[in-house]
Amino acid sequence: MPPGLEAHRECFWIVLFTSVLVWAYSAPPFRTKANGVWANVTIAIPRGLLLKVAGWSTVKTVLDVEPWFIGTIFGLFVLGASTTKDFADIEGDRAGGCNTLPILYGVKKAAWMIAPFFVLPFLLIPVGVRRGILTGNPVLLDVLAASLVLYGIYTVYLLVRKPEELAFTENHPSWTHMYLMMMVAQVGFALAYVL
Repeated sequence: MPPGLEAHRECFWIVLFTSVLVWAYSAPPFRTKANGVWANVTIAIPRGLLLKVAGWSTVKTVLDVEPWFIGTIFGLFVLGASTTKDFADIEGDRAGGCNTLPILYGVKKAAWMIAPFFVLPFLLIPVGVRRGILTGNPVLLDVLAASLVLYGIYTVYLLVRKPEELAFTENHPSWTHMYLMMMVAQVGFALAYVL
């Protein structure tokens, strides 16, 4: 079988599985959005982990640890960071029967629960470089890791300094920073693998 065809198959199966998870997030009988941390898991796997692996599958095989390592970094970030939107949606989620982390644990505790996910995943980047898992430009990857850790610390500061504000702002700045961090990470990885 031609190598290109196998890559397309890998991508197809990843996208199909991802579509099922995205459906399970909102639709019965699973509707994981209503089940606390399971909402975060069903967002983190497709939007963090598998999105990166699917992209990798278009140029290389996924039967290597590298795309899964990169996807794990993004997946762990999204696992916690996806909750930033739930703070503004407490009233609607509660009315819709969705038990998000801010509803289950309160705003302050939920903010502290997700805080490590803005920093710790990016500490895996230099680990991957030193262990030879990440084959991109090591200097750029180290700079990216340091930048994301600092950016994550700043975002955590916004999250935990006045957590009660998270529930009263339509879109708290931490939500915006979560998306900006994701973009910085994606562009940084792309540059590290191109240069």
